Amino acid sequence: MKYITIFVIAILSFIGPYKAFINFVPNNAINSIVINNGDSMNDIVKQLIPDSLLNKVLFRTFLKLESIDSFKSGEYEVLNKSLIEIFILFKEGKTITHKLTIQEGSTIYDLQKLLDNSFLINNCYYLDCIDSQYPFKEGILFPNTYFYKKDMLASSIIKQSYNKLDLVLSELWSKKPPNNILKDKNEALILASIIEKEAGNDNEKSLIASVFLKRIEIGMRLQADPTIIYGLLPNFDGDIKKSDILDKNNPYNTYMIKSLPPTPIAIPSLTSIEAAVLSTPGEYLFFVANTPTSHYFSKTYDEHLSMIKTLGLNK
Repeated sequence: MKYITIFVIAILSFIGPYKAFINFVPNNAINSIVINNGDSMNDIVKQLIPDSLLNKVLFRTFLKLESIDSFKSGEYEVLNKSLIEIFILFKEGKTITHKLTIQEGSTIYDLQKLLDNSFLINNCYYLDCIDSQYPFKEGILFPNTYFYKKDMLASSIIKQSYNKLDLVLSELWSKKPPNNILKDKNEALILASIIEKEAGNDNEKSLIASVFLKRIEIGMRLQADPTIIYGLLPNFDGDIKKSDILDKNNPYNTYMIKSLPPTPIAIPSLTSIEAAVLSTPGEYLFFVANTPTSHYFSKTYDEHLSMIKTLGLNK
């Protein structure tokens, strides 16, 4: 009876420290912990609590009671969590999910910075991981938010985005009106990217598309400022100069070249791709921004000049 009493007292005296241990919230300002393959459980725990004999005993007791023999590798959020919450995360492998948002209107240069600043392993420099059916690398991704775990390969997301873009464009291309004069999906992506950079809102994209399609149809230059800017990247200083407009060496200068530039100038949104593929040449030939998010469309150059004068623009 004496030994039983001692045993009970020992158990009861252990319960308090044990509960305090598992409910302890580390106050070490660590937001996350990365568990790599081969990391010992003791070394992992040392990042959270002092390395003492009592803590080792309490930790081993917890592992025994919860039938845990290993922690799963990955990145875990631990801030403001108790030890029992953290250890269960490690056991179940509930790692942090990151997100990567590929923005419409962004360029291949923007994408490179995005990947470099992510938690991905960037094995896709300037989209060299894509075996593309298109003769260019710019503008061949579908803008969306993609989810991933730390140290995943960037190529897994990039290929997913590319395949989505190709599927969407192929489906839309099958619905292209007969009088839409674009020759192939390459031209569709190029025009869609210009629409993306020119449009102030989604509602006017079909009108902008109709202007450019009409200009292409009659052999008129597109004269789109965003194409000049793209040709000056990645060193564009934010100001289009007269010399830039007159520059015949810029292959993206649509004030000098006829028809479309050689590649897209950005990643187009779905609405811009729809506008490029599903629109037809229209009655307008000119447009000018009359608010920060919209344009005024004109049928004649005289009307266009009149609106520019009304708006007080020097163009």
